[in-house]
Amino acid sequence: MGKREREHWRVVESRFEMSAPDVEQAPTDSLPEIAVAGRSNVGKSTLLNAFSGRTGLARVSRTPGRTRLLNMFQIRMMGPDRESLRFRWVDLPGYGFAAAAKNIRKGFGPMVEGYLQRRPALRGMVLLVDVRREFRDGEFGMLHLMATRELPTLICVTKCDKLGAAKRGTVARKLADTLDVDPRDILMTSSLSGEGLGDAPGTGGLARDLSGMVRTDAQSPGTDG
Repeated sequence: MGKREREHWRVVESRFEMSAPDVEQAPTDSLPEIAVAGRSNVGKSTLLNAFSGRTGLARVSRTPGRTRLLNMFQIRMMGPDRESLRFRWVDLPGYGFAAAAKNIRKGFGPMVEGYLQRRPALRGMVLLVDVRREFRDGEFGMLHLMATRELPTLICVTKCDKLGAAKRGTVARKLADTLDVDPRDILMTSSLSGEGLGDAPGTGGLARDLSGMVRTDAQSPGTDG
């Protein structure tokens, strides 16, 4: 194994921590948190399982729209010079799926907004978008909530294995035009192939992007946070 390979960011520990019905019942420590949001059928649980390398870490529901809690997982990554970063991956309830009754969506909507607006430990968001779907009001709403707190949002396109390379490039350019960003700022991923999940030389990936989000003064190189 070459030196460059050893210095990639990678997940070395992952575990389910708890499910909270609202932000008031979430952990009170200062561990950095990353919110993961997207439509109910975008593949949030599948992405976490692939990213962590643990097939059963997050439960994959056969019925999209069933998650109604803040599901929290602790992740530890190791990077260059054995730098260790620990953070909390917060899986938010999916939104905008027809199978979730309107009264149920109204119930967890304020909970999600309360978490995004008031959670001190929040460092950023990973916003998932299905490669076959358009960017809609729900996604724009999430971007707006994060912008009001001046926190970064990583746009992560899922299920890229469903399209060929040329069509994936078209999706990235179209989405970049919609958001007025560089196409290179759109992260294309596949839980099936592992594309975009690690820290590939020259291109990066989810692991590298998350390391940039969660770094804080409290987590110095070589510590577990």
